[in-house]
Amino acid sequence: MRIYSIVDLKPTVNFASRDQAEPCTVWGPRIIPDCQIFYVIRGKAGLQLGNEQIAIASGQGVFFGSESPHRLETLEETDYYSVHFHFDHVSPAPLHPAYAILGCEQEQLTQEAARYEVSLGDRRGELFPHKFAYPGMEPFLLRLVKEYRGGHGWFDWSLRGIMLEMITHMLRCQLGEIKRVVSPFLAATLDAIRAEPERHWTVAELAALCGYHPVHYSRLFKMEMGTSPKDYLMTERVKRAKQLLLSGERIESIAERLGYNSIHYFSNNFKQQTGLTPSEYRQQGRVDLA
Repeated sequence: MRIYSIVDLKPTVNFASRDQAEPCTVWGPRIIPDCQIFYVIRGKAGLQLGNEQIAIASGQGVFFGSESPHRLETLEETDYYSVHFHFDHVSPAPLHPAYAILGCEQEQLTQEAARYEVSLGDRRGELFPHKFAYPGMEPFLLRLVKEYRGGHGWFDWSLRGIMLEMITHMLRCQLGEIKRVVSPFLAATLDAIRAEPERHWTVAELAALCGYHPVHYSRLFKMEMGTSPKDYLMTERVKRAKQLLLSGERIESIAERLGYNSIHYFSNNFKQQTGLTPSEYRQQGRVDLA
């Protein structure tokens, strides 16, 4: 676990771009010398990171750091942002990562990825997730790209300021301090999922709650929420699981209560979303339930 303090943070942006990639464009297997945020504007991509297989849809991004073997691939034509950065570096001057990227063997992809946590002063630390779907990310990413490409006077200091703003924004989203505003019709289905995350909701059932055709509902949901109804349901189940784990309920009982067919499937799903097994989460006593 790598822990940084938001009070002392001095991020350095090493590279920032907005680009387009053809289907089946692959980066890796490799190890980068810094941290990377890869954000999909349009299209679809996939990331293999440790034992995780992470799907990245429009409006979603992934984060990973150094010493974390990975393989990134576009699954269709994809427009994306890519930002390489150090969380804490003395100089703000960019250090282009290209010449320090190392290839790695396919077998190394099973190595557990490094975890990053930002300490929030007198508040608890917040774990940076490997996958996110935060509102309001694109304006920050666009500013980073424009500043990096412009190369005007003191651009490195400007990049540091923008990056610090974006990290703060991501932490606020993670803590639930920034909420996504959705249409009233869609809000009804979100309330239903939050009320019963253990229910095996179908898209047709959710669409019926707001009077939409399932296809139109799925499209609207992804456009407004940055994720699919199924992925949102899984996220809400994990939130409920966190509450139950900290209450002391048996893991087997929690898996059954939340509608999982097996404790193995529950544990895998929980670790994919949090980076921790249910037992590890309980031992650490985390309370990030936002």
